[in-house]
Amino acid sequence: MLFTNMVGVDLGTDTLKLRDRSGEKFMEIRNMIAMRGSKVLAIGDEAYEMYEKNPVDVRVIRPMVNGVIAYSTDMELVLTDALKKFTTFSQKSAGICLAVPSQVTPVEQRAFFNVMNSTLSPGRVHLVDKGIADAVSIGLPVLSPSGHMIVNIGADTTEISVLSDGKVIIGRTMKEGGLKLDEDIATMVRRKFNISIGMKTAAQLKNNLAFMINGPRLEQKVFGIHTLSGLPKSDMIPALAVSVSVLGTIDRIVDEIRSIVDRTPPMIRRDIMKEGIFLTGGVSLLQNLPIYIQKEISLPVYHIQDPKNSTIRGLVTMINQKELYPLMRSPRR
Repeated sequence: MLFTNMVGVDLGTDTLKLRDRSGEKFMEIRNMIAMRGSKVLAIGDEAYEMYEKNPVDVRVIRPMVNGVIAYSTDMELVLTDALKKFTTFSQKSAGICLAVPSQVTPVEQRAFFNVMNSTLSPGRVHLVDKGIADAVSIGLPVLSPSGHMIVNIGADTTEISVLSDGKVIIGRTMKEGGLKLDEDIATMVRRKFNISIGMKTAAQLKNNLAFMINGPRLEQKVFGIHTLSGLPKSDMIPALAVSVSVLGTIDRIVDEIRSIVDRTPPMIRRDIMKEGIFLTGGVSLLQNLPIYIQKEISLPVYHIQDPKNSTIRGLVTMINQKELYPLMRSPRR
């Protein structure tokens, strides 16, 4: 197979990313849709602008939950709109190289197939395990028998992958990610400061203040609704309170990483102990997170460059390297 007109697609819970074979054309939008009844009001970034501001008769949702498609019709609408705006894409001749969780079930894989098949000609969809795409983006020799470990902490899931011989030999998709951290922060602000805030505000606190180990003692002013009086209220939220609130979720992720290392076959584990663990995904940008994980599991942990886009970079590399084509697979009906 020759992928002369293939587009890499990273279908994330929070964002949808597309990049063409040359790597020059790139598109990133929020994976959201706003609807009133059956009428589409907004898609992508425009829908995100309506999020938490929408009236009760307008639903603003993410079509994906925990890394898999939850609302197929909505996902079709978002993907079709994105592909139309991605000007290098032609439905008749182009195909998609799509990153999916390594532990996707047959039912979940069928959902991916149905959504893609409604948008593309049959046979134009190729799936790649997210861990494989991340490893390729880092430049790891994925086809070699040596072992590698990738941890991708994204918006709604944490994908832990142990790779060898071009396969994910141990994979775990945790339903923990950046959105769960946002919930942790919002809960803390409500309980400690008696202020109800939205997820957008919680995400800002996370991105601006959260740290692991010896971060700066900053604070940020937030506006919300007083939980007792129901009136508008503001307060200064310290970085330490934000950081402590996310610790439980981070520790669950660390515990799972440790568990996967312990379950890894001895020869592969020896390679990982020598090479270290590669940390990617948007949440990996949390200040000092690699250092914290390294201290907890006693293994080297490395933060890669531009971790938010590692998966889409890996997909484009795979499209351009024939020796990596066998790592792509067609969805099963």
